[in-house]
Amino acid sequence: MKKELIKISEFQRRKWGANGTPLCSQAIRNYLRDRKLPGERVGNIWYVDWAAYQRMTGNDLVNMVLKGAA
Repeated sequence: MKKELIKISEFQRRKWGANGTPLCSQAIRNYLRDRKLPGERVGNIWYVDWAAYQRMTGNDLVNMVLKGAA
């Protein structure tokens, strides 16, 4: 399965748009660290895996099964 790693600022733009009110960068980093959002840290920069994020269902059990199947 292919990863599409994007910076947090790009994630904010894609998810909430230009006029939306996104979560702050620190909150998104905490979600990434706690594995609530798919992504990884490369060096000191956190990236969101956009492809995996789009496959998330909102159901934690289903997400774990899908993550294991990948």
